[in-house]
Amino acid sequence: MTRNILHEIPIALDIGIAEIDSQHRQLHTLLERLKQSTDKSYGFAADTIIGELVIQTRIHFAVEESLMRLLSFPDVEAHVEEHRKLTEQLEKIRKRAQDFEVADGLTNFIQTWLVDHVNEFDREFVGHFLAKGVDPQASPVTRKPPA
Repeated sequence: MTRNILHEIPIALDIGIAEIDSQHRQLHTLLERLKQSTDKSYGFAADTIIGELVIQTRIHFAVEESLMRLLSFPDVEAHVEEHRKLTEQLEKIRKRAQDFEVADGLTNFIQTWLVDHVNEFDREFVGHFLAKGVDPQASPVTRKPPA
């Protein structure tokens, strides 16, 4: 029996800050759609999903990096460098998708890129953010406009 890592990922991505958890889950959903499209050899769909993934990844990284800088996270530059490397990897995958070669090593890419990044890098800033007063439950869905 083979494990489907994609269905196990969402819980592993939760770091305890609702907005970032929500973004991680959104990235996971895109990666799952990408995997499904490559399993069925839908090259055009894969290319479209990767384009969407690139946009959402840039937004997510910008949010994390902004928070790290605003909250004076001490290892911000190392984290930004990791984001740069991951963005380069994603761009390589995007170029391969245009040649319909995405399926090769996609599961490994998903695990390394998302799960390992969250576990090795994103969890480092949670304690710092919380100590600086970040509301772990704040997200666009739960925020209420000022009265």
